[in-house]
Amino acid sequence: MEKREKFIISLVLLIGFFEFYANIWGLSIYSLDEAKNATCAKEMIQRGDYIVPTFNYELRTDKPPVHYYFMIVAYKLFGFSEFSARFFSSLFGVLTVLITYLFARKTLGLEVALLSSIVLISSFHTVLQFHMAVPDPYLIFFLNAVFFSFYIWFKQRKELFLYLMYASMGIGVLTKGPVAVVLPSVIVLLYLVYMHSFDLRTLLQLKIPRGIFIILLISLPWYIAVGIKTDWVWVYEFIFKHNIGRFSHPMEGHGGSFLLPFIFVFVGLLPFSIFLIHGFIHAWKDKFHDVLVFLGIVSVVYIGFFSISGTKLPNYTTPTYPAIAVILAYFLSKIKKSDYKRTGIVWLLILYIAITSAISIFVYIALKNDNTLSHVSYVGLTFLIWTIGGVVALIFLLRGRLKETIISLSVFSVIFITVFFFFALPKIDRENPVVKILPLIDKSKPIAYYKGFNPAFAFYLGTPIPKLETVEDVKTFLSRNERVYILTRKKYLNKLRGIKGLKVVSMRKDLFEKTTSVLISNK
Repeated sequence: MEKREKFIISLVLLIGFFEFYANIWGLSIYSLDEAKNATCAKEMIQRGDYIVPTFNYELRTDKPPVHYYFMIVAYKLFGFSEFSARFFSSLFGVLTVLITYLFARKTLGLEVALLSSIVLISSFHTVLQFHMAVPDPYLIFFLNAVFFSFYIWFKQRKELFLYLMYASMGIGVLTKGPVAVVLPSVIVLLYLVYMHSFDLRTLLQLKIPRGIFIILLISLPWYIAVGIKTDWVWVYEFIFKHNIGRFSHPMEGHGGSFLLPFIFVFVGLLPFSIFLIHGFIHAWKDKFHDVLVFLGIVSVVYIGFFSISGTKLPNYTTPTYPAIAVILAYFLSKIKKSDYKRTGIVWLLILYIAITSAISIFVYIALKNDNTLSHVSYVGLTFLIWTIGGVVALIFLLRGRLKETIISLSVFSVIFITVFFFFALPKIDRENPVVKILPLIDKSKPIAYYKGFNPAFAFYLGTPIPKLETVEDVKTFLSRNERVYILTRKKYLNKLRGIKGLKVVSMRKDLFEKTTSVLISNK
């Protein structure tokens, strides 16, 4: 690399590093998924069992262990904390930007590589995803390692990249299951068909039996071990409930329209997703660069798969972000001044200004109508930073300064991301019921839960929280001579009315949920 190139990529990675680690220590482990995953890794250390995942010391069959293991390493290095739980998630964000840059640099040149990195670090949802103590940051990295390794192998036939592809698949299976093999295999097949290379010679060069061996060598030992230790309950529930079940029907209310994943991608990759349609059309027309076709297949197959899935969540399509970032970057690199009217960039920026203004108004109104958060509704206006960036970009565009247009969209998005994690989100986070209720609990006293509770309590309390199955169990627990606490939900309170000695200590609505957390005591 030349000195200038090294400086530029170092600067981009430094900004990415700052963004992905922005205030990961100052935000509570609160969301449902974060709380369960972070607690699970914590319990593996406490139980001295690094095979069987548990939440609240009960079997958890949702996810394989890779993210638990990274959190365990961080816990051992830095202690139990929010920072530790998220440390490696943020690191994998930086690594994802890096491998995307290196891949784009190798296939499409320096300008596209730089722009693809800018697209990623400007994406609020990308940064948000790599802020969370969940398996998705690791899956995003390893899936894209699969995609990039395959393409480079296909072009250069260097076996190193073939083995990197299979190894990444194996780790992917340990990260989130069969999806790390199934979807990449479909993508590879379609690309080979497109390139007229789906023949015996190519299949032999792929060394598929050896690849299967590598995948199984990496992933199978843990699946066998957890199967043996749980009488195969873990394996059965993971495959049939959390894979087949999630695909066949909506789980936990996360269903929706066929178009929902496309909307997730569009919103998730703002600001540069306003060029999404133009980028894909341009990539398809410029078939000279078949890498663009390959990345298009990656994006369409992955998004299409989750469009027909019963369960739809914003994080499901995030592994496509690096591929789409390269496609968008290629489009941005090819725009000429004479193309402004043809491409309709002015109207796209006007659309961006309208969309971001609407998002800000929507967030403000949503917070204003939430009794718990109405007093911090002003933080919704921070989304207007996006809008200001759009206005500045439009001014530059009308003056014929395309470079400054792109920089404006990116810079204002980076500013918004910084303000969001250091100012807006902390304001909201301080109002979550776990933060409010925890100081009211004497941790030296017995605590249990009735029917259900916010999982973040398990992370912060750090001890098993026994379940009270019946009203009689609650009465018995409350009748103890010492002070005790019970966690529950508001919807279960009616069943507990009239119990002698019952006192509701605190009742606070869960943020962005329909449930309300309740703390009960006997004194």
